[in-house]
Amino acid sequence: MKIYNVALYERLSREDGDNEESESISNQREFLMNYINHNDTLVFMDEYVDDGYSGGNFDRPGWKRLMEDVKNKKIDTIITKDLSRMGRDYIQMGNYIEKIFPENDIRYIAINDDIDTVYETPGLDYLQFKLMFNDFYIKDGSKKVRKIIKSKKEQGKYTGWKGIYGYKRDPDDKHRLIVDEKVRNIVVRMFNLVCLGYSPKQIANLFSKEKIPNPSTYANLVRATKTKTSSLWCPRTIDELLQNPTYIGHLTQGRRKKVSYKSKKEKRVPKEEWIIVHNTHEPIIDEDTFNTVQDLMKKNKNNTQGKNTYLLKGFLRCKECGHSICVNSSRDKRRRYCACCYYVSHSKIGVCTPHSMNYERLENAVLDEMKKLCNEYVDDTNFEKKVEEARKKTDIRTKIIKQINSIDLKIAQTNNNMDNLYLDKLNGVITLEQYSRLVLKLKGELENLDSKKQKLVLELENLGSSDSKKEKEELALKMKEFLSLKEPSRELLANLIDVINISKDKTVEINYKFRCL
Repeated sequence: MKIYNVALYERLSREDGDNEESESISNQREFLMNYINHNDTLVFMDEYVDDGYSGGNFDRPGWKRLMEDVKNKKIDTIITKDLSRMGRDYIQMGNYIEKIFPENDIRYIAINDDIDTVYETPGLDYLQFKLMFNDFYIKDGSKKVRKIIKSKKEQGKYTGWKGIYGYKRDPDDKHRLIVDEKVRNIVVRMFNLVCLGYSPKQIANLFSKEKIPNPSTYANLVRATKTKTSSLWCPRTIDELLQNPTYIGHLTQGRRKKVSYKSKKEKRVPKEEWIIVHNTHEPIIDEDTFNTVQDLMKKNKNNTQGKNTYLLKGFLRCKECGHSICVNSSRDKRRRYCACCYYVSHSKIGVCTPHSMNYERLENAVLDEMKKLCNEYVDDTNFEKKVEEARKKTDIRTKIIKQINSIDLKIAQTNNNMDNLYLDKLNGVITLEQYSRLVLKLKGELENLDSKKQKLVLELENLGSSDSKKEKEELALKMKEFLSLKEPSRELLANLIDVINISKDKTVEINYKFRCL
């Protein structure tokens, strides 16, 4: 009679139990011990527990320790209450039961599923179906959880376990963000540095040099392996923070998503798919600065040395090929000149043309042209009247937008209530009659909300040219600021100029940002 050295494995997912060892684990233990106590061929060797771990993968400490003991031949039998306690991943479960266990002479028993690999019990005939069902269970559960979380995000509720850098979760409402005053100045400084011409890489190097704790270090996140570079700032981190509208008070979520419900790996989501809810919390950065920074980051992306940040660098484009016009220095460092970057990189194969011209003359010509245009515009005698009209309509516009945002929130909440009603009907919480009556009521509310929204949207459209007038007001202020400065900044130029095209015949064409120009 062969004696088997037995390992008992118990698992419970965090969604089903507490963080402490739960009663369900105790029930599994009692059930398994009772089973081996009634079988003389089974000898208990050790117990392996994963309390609070999903069955969607095998990245669990208890399971890893069990596999190490399998490798060292300490045990030759594994017993679980049922297949789902071992795991729910269809592919990995099949791989363990049909390949890894046989190759290591491991006997596997799933008591409630009537599976015993030594005796080829009837449960093995239906193994694939049971594995597929268990996999479907976790996939369906994951889908429901994602749907609920997405609904919360669309309602403007923060769903992260910690706030993004610069914010923390409100202790009175975990779904709301409040400013973290300890690092507010770091966030503000980050945006200001971009306005001074710094790139994300330069900012990362500066913060690392000053030993400012990076976001993960500040949040006391535990890394798998700590290295000398773990506390350093990463340019990619700076880049992601600078592009996050959360800093202007618009809660932005869904910027990343898991590649699969079975994997922890995440991928970036395109900007157009981000979930953004406006005016949910206190902003750290004003919207004008944020928009200016987005533009400057595009123009500063090829800037590697802050000391050589020329005023027009990043604004210049080749009219013929569309590539950047770079600014270079002569060998004796006395002269700076512009040239098509594409031509410089591929001059041997004859693409494009040099577009070479003196940088100082170009800069002076551009500034003179801008001053001439700004003086003409600011002298408009009707400007003060336009500003007053724009202010009145802007106030009305702001009020309407807030009303529309409020209605959108109510629509999202109503749709969420309808989804929950459907789940209640499936789970038998309410009857079909109750479900039909409540859904009919919610549909009526949705129609009423949609009607109100359409009226407000129409009213907003009827305001006419308030955007244009507000734009003119902002433009005039920027132009006055430009005229008052002896040396205008790149930040100011970014508010006025979109791009400066240079043709092969050295014709300079300035494209301004504002439609009225």
